[in-house]
Amino acid sequence: MMKFLKIALLVFIFGGTVFLLIAANEKIADQRLQKPIIELTVQDGISLLTEEELLNELRVLHLFRDSLQKSELKIDAIEGYLEGMNEVLTADVYVQLDNKWHIDVKTRRPIARLIAQGVDDFYIDNDYELMRLSPYAKPKILAFTGLEQLISPKLGYNQIINNDSLKTICKMDQIYRISNYVCNDAFYNAQIVQVHYTKEDGFVMIPRVGEQKIIFGAADSDEMVADKFKKLTTFYEEVIPYEGWSKYESINLKFKDQIVAKKKE
Repeated sequence: MMKFLKIALLVFIFGGTVFLLIAANEKIADQRLQKPIIELTVQDGISLLTEEELLNELRVLHLFRDSLQKSELKIDAIEGYLEGMNEVLTADVYVQLDNKWHIDVKTRRPIARLIAQGVDDFYIDNDYELMRLSPYAKPKILAFTGLEQLISPKLGYNQIINNDSLKTICKMDQIYRISNYVCNDAFYNAQIVQVHYTKEDGFVMIPRVGEQKIIFGAADSDEMVADKFKKLTTFYEEVIPYEGWSKYESINLKFKDQIVAKKKE
């Protein structure tokens, strides 16, 4: 009899514990969540998205609303959608024990805007990935023009994005090398505002200060790019202080170990 009572007591205690756990979980699931704590990490001060714009994206998809119940929170769906956004590099969504929930997002860093007639503009970012323009922001970054000579309307963004061969044919690798160097150099990031492509001269840089065109030519390797910018720096440091910005029509960096500067007539 005593053994039976002990077993019955254990069953009662176990059953009561399970009931309390279920009731507690149901109560937690019914709790209303406040707005998420959003941590937006931008690169180099280039902001492509605000907290409110991010929340509005989730509202449109019914992944967020005011007074959202915890049971309605779809963490994987929110994370998956954010990671697929054009502006987002990484996303992490999680809930703390105090029921505060977080969205941590790192945005991408476009380093050049690519412009070709008959093709929608797009960006190349600092990870050598192509990305569409953002409807939320228009960052002031290096612009590459004249690219209709490389990118036909039959190609465009959708055809190039996942095709490494087309990226090379359209000189995306060379565009990346130039823009990545400019982006990471404080002086040239401020000085070079546009790069125009021509079949005759290759890439031609247009400076913010000075009317001369800088004939850069090809950018077939990181070493070639660094060497050409080193020559340009030498010209700026050793010639411009004595001759001035307005005396030269062009500075040609195409030739190995040479700088060919043409004065205005």
